[in-house]
Amino acid sequence: MASLQFNIRPGHAADLSAILTLLRGAKLPTDDITRAPDLHLWVLEAGQSVIGVIGMERFGASALLRSLAIAPDHRRQGLGHKLVASLERDAHSKGVEQLVLLTETAEAFFQGIGYAVIDRRYVPDEIKQSAEFRSLCPASAICMIKSV
Repeated sequence: MASLQFNIRPGHAADLSAILTLLRGAKLPTDDITRAPDLHLWVLEAGQSVIGVIGMERFGASALLRSLAIAPDHRRQGLGHKLVASLERDAHSKGVEQLVLLTETAEAFFQGIGYAVIDRRYVPDEIKQSAEFRSLCPASAICMIKSV
């Protein structure tokens, strides 16, 4: 059996249905996915199917990493790591200096790739104003940060 070829590329409007399906399946926020200012999405394709997504909402030199989801049949293959690494490279090349995220379920995953837990009080003010911080993610979500 031939192995699947994976491709990471910027998300397009035509990917929206697949992106929403992945995010809802992972119980991630979708309410502002089409309205968030300066939100960039990347998709992971296997063949003609979108099987992963990751997003970055930019706020100057800081950005919010959000919306990392991999289709259930493709988890535990290192694809999440590949999506994060791709986002980090793109973010760095565009002048982003630090990435912040909120998670309820993936703290160990993100610690394993260099993110550190941080008190929400120390997050840049612009990120605190995002919908993700203000209302979409519960206060119980763990906040993490990484310099890129």
